[in-house]
Amino acid sequence: MRIVTRLLFLLPLAWAASPEAAAQFANPADPCPVGTAEVRLRGAEVEAALFTNGNLFFGNQTTNGDGYLVPLGQTGPRGFALSPNFAANLWVGGIVGGEVRSAGSRYTNFEMRPGLTGPNGVPPTPEACAEADRIWVVSRQDVVDYLAGGAPTADLAEWPVALGAPVLDGDGIEGNYDLASGDQPAIRGDVMAFWAMTDTVAERFAFSGEQEFPLGIDVTVEAFAFRQSLFGQHTFYRFTLTNRNAVPIDSAYVGLFNDYDLGDAGDDFLGTDADTQMLFVYNSQPNDDAYGVPPAFGTVVASGPVGLPNGRDDDGDGEADEDGERIGLTATSFFYGGTSASTTGDPVRNLQYYRYLKGLWADGSPKRANGSGYQQATRFPITPFAFPADPVTESYWSEVNVDGTGTRNPSGDRRGVASTGPFRLAPGASESVMFAYAFGQGEDRFSSVRVLRGQARGVLAAQASGAFEPERIGVIPPPLPLSVGRPRPNPFSGSTTVEVRGAAPEARLTVAVYDVLGRLVRAPEAVEGARGSVEVGAGLAAGVYVVRVEGAGFGETFTIVKTR
Repeated sequence: MRIVTRLLFLLPLAWAASPEAAAQFANPADPCPVGTAEVRLRGAEVEAALFTNGNLFFGNQTTNGDGYLVPLGQTGPRGFALSPNFAANLWVGGIVGGEVRSAGSRYTNFEMRPGLTGPNGVPPTPEACAEADRIWVVSRQDVVDYLAGGAPTADLAEWPVALGAPVLDGDGIEGNYDLASGDQPAIRGDVMAFWAMTDTVAERFAFSGEQEFPLGIDVTVEAFAFRQSLFGQHTFYRFTLTNRNAVPIDSAYVGLFNDYDLGDAGDDFLGTDADTQMLFVYNSQPNDDAYGVPPAFGTVVASGPVGLPNGRDDDGDGEADEDGERIGLTATSFFYGGTSASTTGDPVRNLQYYRYLKGLWADGSPKRANGSGYQQATRFPITPFAFPADPVTESYWSEVNVDGTGTRNPSGDRRGVASTGPFRLAPGASESVMFAYAFGQGEDRFSSVRVLRGQARGVLAAQASGAFEPERIGVIPPPLPLSVGRPRPNPFSGSTTVEVRGAAPEARLTVAVYDVLGRLVRAPEAVEGARGSVEVGAGLAAGVYVVRVEGAGFGETFTIVKTR
């Protein structure tokens, strides 16, 4: 937690557009002002501040470490509100007409504006931006209440299909939104926020006389959370990026910048867990001034873009570079606040943002797995990941062992980027990516890392199983009185049993099993009767698996562990 508000460094404006710009978007003649809309997305045990300027958790009046709270409603031993992340921002970069361009910022000089440029390539006017400066929030309960005869909330009634808000068609007319005729918002999770942004109408800044220009993208955002215990401490963000240039965006990357403050900001370490597609922060000390027992917190690439051919089997199906193969976490970067922006510090120029998205330092040099990772001897291997070794076992190269002899890094305020790419966006093409913020708290700082990894595996398995896809809400509002008995024993050696109670006779529920990479290892099996059971685990190798029970508007996911 920071006790004082940051002082924001403002850069001078420059309005002259360069004649060498290779794409149609230059500095706008009539720029839109920065959006001011702000809402709080609330799940069962988490709350996140959202904005229409590309930033998350920090902005407007939310400036003092109170923009992301988890567990909600609790305070630490010194009475502090509990926050693991001070600020985040969407970063996108790529090559447009031979130029490196980016859209991203940190605490000010935001490069996104509310509204859309649209397929005609004409940026919105300031009036259109002002009209779009809103975040719509709807919940499944809002729809249930409406179907039961209640008046719709304003956001449910005014769901902005014209800005790209997703709709589940109920009236047979595509592209419209008619709530009374059966259309519904396509809600992910239990509560979802939607807004739209573009970078084509933000003034851009000159550095050393060199003008920079917009990337040329529209972005729509579906941010969602759950109001039940499963995933109740996590939040999710699905970004749909659309290229509005008349030329492709090549070698594109997208990521989330994070200024992690895990309670007390001064004692943090950073790590990467490539197996769970996650950049994470954990405590360097046994206790934290804000949280007490230190938790761990991570940024997970839950679903990346369809990538360019890379020779890898990114989705784990045994085939490399097949059509439609999505990539996951491809790079993590960290940098130091207040140091030289040209080497290892905060980025300020397009090229520096882009290099961090690629897993390089700001000066273009690679990370090498030793020490700080910067300017290490060539005998140390190049890696796109920041501290990818396991800190729980004090492995080399983690922040608890930076040189192979147990030397620790100095702890402190950690800033990092989790990114995925490269991919290509043709003119007018769109691509969707989804990130999750996961939280885990165990009995001590390292058990919290283990808990966090389990939570990230659950997120990946749920995403692979389709658990985050929107589903229509039925006309009969009361939910079925279903419950799932967690398997006993667990861990187990042979098999274990999942019990489902309270299913209606006509309900069809299934039980499926996935491995930690989200691959189906046991086909869905139907549950029979109001008190049914399914045996799972037989024939599987020892390891951690994810069980998904779903159907009839019900869904629950949990892990099982098979021992040798």
